[in-house]
Amino acid sequence: MNKHFSLLTVGLIGFCTIISAQTTPYFQQTVNHNIHVSLNDTDHELDAEIWTTYTNNSDDELEYLWYHVWPNAYSSAKSALAKQQMRGGNLFLFYAMAKDLGGIDGLDFKVNGEPAEWEFHAEHPDIVKVHLRKPLKPGETIELQTPFKVRIPSGKISRLGHIGQSYQITQWYPKPAVYDRDGWHEMPYLNQGEFYSEFGTFDVTITLPANYTIGATGDMPVSVFTDNESEISRLNQLDLNTREYFKSKDLTGVTDNPSNEFPESSKSVKTLNYHQENVHDFAWFADKRFKVLKDSIELPHSGRTVTTWVMFTPNEEDLWRDASDYIGNATYYYSLWNGDYPYNQVTAIDGTISAGGGMEYPNVTVIGESGTAFLLDVVIAHEVGHNWFYGILGSNERTNAWMDEGLNSLNETRYLLESELYDGKDLGVISSRLSEKWMKRLDLVDFEYRWIDEIASILPARFGTPQPLQCHSDVFSSNNYGAIVYKKTAAIFAFLRQYLGTEKFDKAMRQYFQDWKFKHPSPIDLQTSMENSCGEDLSWFFNDWIKTTGNNDWKITGGKKTGGGSSVNLVNSGDLSSPVEVVAFKEDKEVGRVWVEPSIPGTRVTVDIPGDGATSVVLDPDRYDLDYDRKNNNYRFNSLLSKIEPLQVRFGTRLEDGTKTQVFFLPVMAWNAHNRMMFGATFHNTTLPLRDFEWMVTPLISKPTFSFSNELQLSGLSRLSYHTGPWSINLRARRFSTYEFIDDSLTLDNVVLENPTPMNRLSLSVIRKLNEVTNSKWESKIKYESVLVNGFMDSEEYSETPFRSSHSFAFDAIKKRGKIIGLQQKMGFETRQFITMENQIEPMPGGYELILSKDIFNVSTAYYQATKRITNSSKKIKLKILSSILFNKKDENVWNSLNNNAQIPTSGFGAQFDP
Repeated sequence: MNKHFSLLTVGLIGFCTIISAQTTPYFQQTVNHNIHVSLNDTDHELDAEIWTTYTNNSDDELEYLWYHVWPNAYSSAKSALAKQQMRGGNLFLFYAMAKDLGGIDGLDFKVNGEPAEWEFHAEHPDIVKVHLRKPLKPGETIELQTPFKVRIPSGKISRLGHIGQSYQITQWYPKPAVYDRDGWHEMPYLNQGEFYSEFGTFDVTITLPANYTIGATGDMPVSVFTDNESEISRLNQLDLNTREYFKSKDLTGVTDNPSNEFPESSKSVKTLNYHQENVHDFAWFADKRFKVLKDSIELPHSGRTVTTWVMFTPNEEDLWRDASDYIGNATYYYSLWNGDYPYNQVTAIDGTISAGGGMEYPNVTVIGESGTAFLLDVVIAHEVGHNWFYGILGSNERTNAWMDEGLNSLNETRYLLESELYDGKDLGVISSRLSEKWMKRLDLVDFEYRWIDEIASILPARFGTPQPLQCHSDVFSSNNYGAIVYKKTAAIFAFLRQYLGTEKFDKAMRQYFQDWKFKHPSPIDLQTSMENSCGEDLSWFFNDWIKTTGNNDWKITGGKKTGGGSSVNLVNSGDLSSPVEVVAFKEDKEVGRVWVEPSIPGTRVTVDIPGDGATSVVLDPDRYDLDYDRKNNNYRFNSLLSKIEPLQVRFGTRLEDGTKTQVFFLPVMAWNAHNRMMFGATFHNTTLPLRDFEWMVTPLISKPTFSFSNELQLSGLSRLSYHTGPWSINLRARRFSTYEFIDDSLTLDNVVLENPTPMNRLSLSVIRKLNEVTNSKWESKIKYESVLVNGFMDSEEYSETPFRSSHSFAFDAIKKRGKIIGLQQKMGFETRQFITMENQIEPMPGGYELILSKDIFNVSTAYYQATKRITNSSKKIKLKILSSILFNKKDENVWNSLNNNAQIPTSGFGAQFDP
């Protein structure tokens, strides 16, 4: 009774907490920073002091503040960053030398000038709690101050770091965690899973050697107390010098720093001041090698001019010479679709970072090596776009990654499609590498760049590892973070734009921008803004498409022509509530198009489509709705096979095409000891992305060397596979020859027994993956398998092909990581029952007699394998342990012999005896 009461109480408290969070009026704290910092480029250290003004705009009294001191994430192998990287196989932090590690120390917090008590988080060294002498009441403001020193880590680890004397100074200062309607959001620094910080004003003063060039958050106000005025003149001169340099290089081919070396640091120093309001972070990048290009862009709505800066090293200077166009175009189009860029400058930096191709901060982004002009444009556009999605619209990136990475990817894809810099529907991604002839051969002429988002988003579902968009960043596997957070979000919002119409969608996004700029929107805030703007209920989208792993799948079940149009019957056979676009064609010409309103799964509707002379109807012909099975999206009138797509036979494989029944072939040449050389072909339906249902047939013919017959033998393989979620069902068959080596004087009915004998094997397996959490340290599965074998020659004594069957149950597990760094463990067991029946030749007076032999035995096998990685290298040590036990059940009515069955435990399955 007490236990039930306790659980009920906890449940009521949790429910009330949820209701409270939903009904608490929105507020956000005001947090302003004043930082003075000096760079020591000999020891790679920062010496700094910060004054933070914190205003409590909540209705709560605060007794303490959580602070992020994220440089400590680089201090040891015990941080959350190190553990996350280990999960992905990166052990750099675990084996790093002291000179490569980073950290923050010298902290000495004061509140309103009085020393404050503070302590590190019990689990995370990069979080501290600062206790207040008295509670901070609603509406009150305090000033917190502390000196601090930062040991700048190797740039090979994550975002904060240095490569030589190139500095990426990000997430480098102590800053309060966000306190909002849901309470405190203290969080450790991670590579996968970004940030959430309070908006305010930053005033940062940086002192460093005079020949460094800085790209940073904020404007540079002129003051007699700083070197800003001379630095602005210097930057303008660097712009002129860079333009003259490229003119000279085009004429002479001479480069000024081909080895990309760092010049010696100046003996004198300069002090620069940066100021920016309405931002939630401050980052800066310093390098002595930077070339500089300055430009400007006029914003589409206000007509205001924004200054653009690009700063780059000699490493990829020929790519970066056009980067002003990329950053200007991205700023213009993101402003056009989402609302004007509110700051005065935007900067792109060529830097060395380990956290992907680029990383974003307010006003400034850093870009890694690109390789091509197209990829440089892509990454600059994406990172500049983060000024809107996470910068201006400050959502919680850690818990709602799709709201920044996904919405930004939507705009990135749209920017590239509407850019005038690239030709073709594929933007040259494929057509620049293949001739028109090969594009036609590979059926890629109609390939569109935006399909990349759709294909990538379907892959997790096809591989049985789906995750909903609404997940904590650290819960996603590395592959799913890209495929789902980035690509799937982009694809489904492109579908929403197709359904609403571009004009209505853009208006809704601009409304969201106006409602929530310089604030912390949640998913419900985005939904509310969009619904208020477009006047439609979008719960079908935000509930089903964002929060579940379901698939969209509309199907045509029938149709007919009507007077003046056509009519089709549809069913929503998927898992999601959704609309669908229905288009009628007369041959290849569109004659009618209608939308079916959002409908729940299982809904059946009849749709009338205007337009005379329709010969077919297609669902979503423009490929926006992420339909999971497009093979049921087509219907042809006046056809005996109205719902079966035309046959397409092609060499190799192709992208999945729901308008065709695709069959592929490949020539095959094979060899084994009994069949010898074999020739044939493989026929299959495997596409990209992989299908749920796949089949393969490989017929082979051969002339065995030891055969006394001139007849060709038929061999081969076949497979049927079906995958759905964590389940996988496989039916396999194979036929090859085996060879019975016995005394050729031994005959039965005058037939020489020394002949190749066909072995036929049929197996059925059912596999269930057990781990629902893709990021679990464990990966495991259970498997049932049934095997039938006919034709295997076990020994020289057998004269007729035996029959054998087996049934097994197996469990396999992998522990990918644990307390011992670099150790991976595999373990499992299998229990299998064998039944063999065969005829044995027994010498009898006057001849031979066939006697039935039957064996029933069970084999249980367990194994353990440990693999230890040696330091941060590819070298490994392996330990394997195998244990087996055999139980034989003898049939008293027939002759029995273990024969080579006893070899199973030591040889392993498939070595001497096919299960």
